[in-house]
Amino acid sequence: MTATDDPFGQLPVSRALRLEHMAEEVRYVARPGLAALPTGTGTVLLFLSPQVFSVSVLLWAIWWPTPQSWRTIAFAMFWTSIIAALAIGVAWMLLRRHPGFMLGLLRAPFIRLTVTDRRVVWTLPWERAPLLEIDRRRVTGGILGTVDRRGRGNAAMMLVPGDPSADIDGNIHFDRLPHVARFVAALGQTE
Repeated sequence: MTATDDPFGQLPVSRALRLEHMAEEVRYVARPGLAALPTGTGTVLLFLSPQVFSVSVLLWAIWWPTPQSWRTIAFAMFWTSIIAALAIGVAWMLLRRHPGFMLGLLRAPFIRLTVTDRRVVWTLPWERAPLLEIDRRRVTGGILGTVDRRGRGNAAMMLVPGDPSADIDGNIHFDRLPHVARFVAALGQTE
């Protein structure tokens, strides 16, 4: 039997590929903490402070002097529960009308942004799955915005045209990102 007569000689050769897992190279990590809150948060808190002061004056007027009889204790408990119910009602209304905005505000200090050689990932410490993950092949680069003296500033991540995660200009914008120049440099690095 010759090599040309062999019926199995024409079949493709099976071979095993050995794929070794290469670890991702982390190029940038941001854990901004309270600085991740939107820029207007301080202004909102400033305008909220008179209401907090008014409520504290009301509670002081209700509870001072310390109630001595059951009747005055019941009066103080009733009006304190009314004030608490109103505050909880306003918070509930905000959560019902704008759940994404309120959830974003509450999550913002805990979000970790990681840029690796393969992907850009937004994660929370208590969730296994990432909030958002973008493959590096979809990222075309970064734009550096204004930077303060501590290196915190604005940036934009440019994505391929038509990417569903991008805004109308094809970007994802970041405000007050720590070490923002390193972030833009990490987006510009190719493999």
